[in-house]
Amino acid sequence: MRWVVIGSSGYIGSALCGYLVSAGVPVLSISRHASGPSHCDHHQNTAFDAASFSGLFEPGDIVVYAAGLASPRDCYRRPELARRLNCTLPEALLKLAEAAEVEQFLYLSSIKAVMAPAGEVVTEEGGVPATDPYGASKWHAERLLLACAGKTRVNVLRPAAVYGDCGVVVADSSATGALPSKRAISLRSRLRAWCSLLPIVPATGYRSVVALEDLLAAILAVGRSECRGETFVVAEPGYYNLALVGAAASGRRVVSSQLFADLLLLPFRFLSFLGVKTGFVDLQRSEIYSAQRLKRRLNWQPLQRYDQFLGEG
Repeated sequence: MRWVVIGSSGYIGSALCGYLVSAGVPVLSISRHASGPSHCDHHQNTAFDAASFSGLFEPGDIVVYAAGLASPRDCYRRPELARRLNCTLPEALLKLAEAAEVEQFLYLSSIKAVMAPAGEVVTEEGGVPATDPYGASKWHAERLLLACAGKTRVNVLRPAAVYGDCGVVVADSSATGALPSKRAISLRSRLRAWCSLLPIVPATGYRSVVALEDLLAAILAVGRSECRGETFVVAEPGYYNLALVGAAASGRRVVSSQLFADLLLLPFRFLSFLGVKTGFVDLQRSEIYSAQRLKRRLNWQPLQRYDQFLGEG
């Protein structure tokens, strides 16, 4: 059974291709770049419209949509592009998949498709549909895809914030950009430097996270399952705020300061009052989610923890 990874030059897509190849699975990678991950058949698609995907899918394929506009900032700046890439295009591709008798269409959404109420741990049925361009485009895509009743099985994964790497090797690193490991290690280094110089940090809300390799294992498990029309949150059981992250990265005690947070966020709250959208005002709101359904249905177990990752090296 062939896997088709759309968005194979991205952080998750490139890692998924390498993960599937290591599992002995044939992979067709699709991205805008001329070269794709090693040991994959690759198709360059510079248009990324529905017509340009015609004839690429085959009966029995598992199609993973890992493309789209992933930066919330870019989505704010270009909401129409966010809706097209995150919502309209995957809906059109599902119709092509149905016509080609694809086995499964797996959509990589985000936990930001719904907003978690303060202090609550949200499951797949909880939360409030997002209204920002990024989250709303994901939410509407989920609704459209899951509403399509056909032979092709449709499932949705909502990953938490993803960290780490899994040793992905690409055929042409200059074409696909920096490897995931560089991104993760760079963030870890910055956190250590900041918290060594500044042991007091602004008080923030808690966030859910998931290791890249654990996410890839979840994608493979859902792809190999008989699930149909289901949504799965993918997250570790623990939650982190800036103080916990800083302490894990630096090995020092880090204190949260509400006063520090209020002073830091004051100008952004003023901008928000004036109607200027900024994500900084959400730093004190917790976004915590449960992956219990994935654990119960498919026996998925996250093997890595963010604090251990931050403390490595």
